[in-house]
Amino acid sequence: MKLLMRNLKIVLTVFVCVSLSLLIGLSFQQYRSRTELFVAAGENKESLKSRYANAGTIFDTHGTVLANSIDGTRLYCSDPVMAEAVLHIVGDYTHNIGNTIESTYQDVLMGNGRNVFRQLLLDFQGKGLSGDDITLTVSGDLSKKAYELLDGRKGSIVLLNYKTGAVITAVSSPSTSPDSVIQYKDIPDSSLFNRALFGSYAPGSTFKIITTAAYLASPAFDPAVTVDCAAESTVDPFGASETGSGHGLVDLQSAFARSCNVFFGQIGVTVGRADLEKEAHLMGYGDKFSLDRLQVLPGKIEIPDNISTLSWISIGQPVANSTLYTTPLQMAMIAGAIGNGGVMQEPHIIKYFTSPIGEKYNKMQITPAKTLLDRNTADIVEQLMIGVVTNGTGKTAGLEGYTVAAKTGTVQVSGQANNALCVAYIADDAMPYAIAVIVEEGGAGGTTAAPLAGLMLQAVVDENNS
Repeated sequence: MKLLMRNLKIVLTVFVCVSLSLLIGLSFQQYRSRTELFVAAGENKESLKSRYANAGTIFDTHGTVLANSIDGTRLYCSDPVMAEAVLHIVGDYTHNIGNTIESTYQDVLMGNGRNVFRQLLLDFQGKGLSGDDITLTVSGDLSKKAYELLDGRKGSIVLLNYKTGAVITAVSSPSTSPDSVIQYKDIPDSSLFNRALFGSYAPGSTFKIITTAAYLASPAFDPAVTVDCAAESTVDPFGASETGSGHGLVDLQSAFARSCNVFFGQIGVTVGRADLEKEAHLMGYGDKFSLDRLQVLPGKIEIPDNISTLSWISIGQPVANSTLYTTPLQMAMIAGAIGNGGVMQEPHIIKYFTSPIGEKYNKMQITPAKTLLDRNTADIVEQLMIGVVTNGTGKTAGLEGYTVAAKTGTVQVSGQANNALCVAYIADDAMPYAIAVIVEEGGAGGTTAAPLAGLMLQAVVDENNS
């Protein structure tokens, strides 16, 4: 009988201890959730600062620390140039920049997203107050390289792996230091704006990739078509034209390599407004998508029923009451899809999370977002893009020892100098990298953006070979 009573007391004691632990855990979780709600409402910045004292670390893909908490203080990358280069992705603990890892993944970094049982497990191990770490797909060194190449000019460079969808760099310039953002002072104009994900840029002649794809799919496609380019539009007195004396007699291959506006203005009209818009939508214009939790501005195209305007849109230049814009990220994704046989991969920036006890979870999954083109059409467009590097406007995007496909662009912007653009990718399954470069008021794409694309592609090759 005494033994029975003793066992009952032990069972009762264990039950009471477990019940108390559960109660404490639930109360603690409720407090965490309430704190997160206050933070999200912007009502508890001091509490947010306090909570980030134990927040998890943000690493780049190679393990470089981009943000961590030491002795109760949230610190950012020790390399000041790298810190500025990744600012628009990493963010700041005050959330003065929104749509960043610090703001959209605060539940992970603070540990607020855990269920009760996981939280109790960590509490019993003395790690319940620590948040989880986040490892990104981003390379800090390549982001720094891209930022230095922009050299303070307004613009963006996005580099991604077109086989996996992993974003390697998503740099926006100008930027500033995390400390300036936290203190909210000495902030250069537009330096908090993420051009990589929200910059609404006319694509210029990079859009000729889409016009070409639409033409190849059109019943009106004729591989023998040539145009005698004398710089003036062949479809309308106010249609897409050239500066200078023109390109002379060109076919699809030579017109693509030399970026002939007159040729593409004509075939865009041949394709027709409805089919050109349809092709742009197939390429992702109008699609809402995100970079994991980070929001991205969707591209947009609207063409009025007007021949001259249609010819300008066909070369990527919006005029009059037409609408045509996209982001650097989407431009890189489209270029990469050509290299991937017409398949666009869903973009990712999270590589994995790590709990305070070293468990890796939520690892990146490779997921095709959509098929843009059939393989045959993608191969034809790829050969045209290779011609841009070997014989056209994108020679400076080339790499020794690799085949590079590219398309340059130059966009007229009202009241300012032209924007320079280039999209490119390495046509090699062992180095499946695609890039988009935009330099605002940079002049011609072939002379300003293409060299930056070439240098960045060389940098990612070097990093992979080191």
